[in-house]
Amino acid sequence: MQNLSDKFIQAGAAIDDIAKAEAARYALLRRLAPTIRHHLVGEFQPIGMIATMLDRRLQTDTPNLTHLRDNSAALGKLSRTAASTCMNLMSWLVPKNDAVTRLDSGVLDCLSLLTTESRFRGFDFINEITDIPLEVSTTALRSVLPAALLAMTDQQSGPADFVLRADQLPLGVALTIARRAAVRSADNNPSAEYRELTWQDVAALAKAESVVFSQSADTVQLTFAQASPASHLAG
Repeated sequence: MQNLSDKFIQAGAAIDDIAKAEAARYALLRRLAPTIRHHLVGEFQPIGMIATMLDRRLQTDTPNLTHLRDNSAALGKLSRTAASTCMNLMSWLVPKNDAVTRLDSGVLDCLSLLTTESRFRGFDFINEITDIPLEVSTTALRSVLPAALLAMTDQQSGPADFVLRADQLPLGVALTIARRAAVRSADNNPSAEYRELTWQDVAALAKAESVVFSQSADTVQLTFAQASPASHLAG
């Protein structure tokens, strides 16, 4: 009877962990959505400009075929680039569970979504992670790292720098985010379209993605496991 009771307790705890992780994941995506939308719109602006120019040139009595060919080639190149970028951005919303990424390039992807808004609020990310070819789960990195950075900025009362460093381990990598105060003017209002991220959110996502998470007053450490060879082939 005791064993059955323990199983019910464990099952309830597992369901609770899943619910917390899903709530945190939704909150994170709601915070990232405005930036993703901004990037998507930005990809189509140059296409619209070239299309308008092409249309004007076609309206002339004697169109310059050389210019038209150039515009057409540029339009095709921009369209392919936009399609590729949009597919990559959409992978934030519907990630592949078996996808992997190099830690250094994956960190850059995360920072690209957060940097612009954060700078308006007086926060700057200083990325000191270079040349770390070790591969980790894309979903884990894109879930836990942005959540940790947002939680740090949401709970910061004034301008600050956040320094990212990484140390390679035998079976993974330890990513450290150190906060230090900065002197500059900024709008420190959260300016978020959704609620702030909390350490409970970060912990829930880290647990769901098998990331070791620790946090102190001015430092966060995230330890990611190295992607397995099987995951690499699947990705």
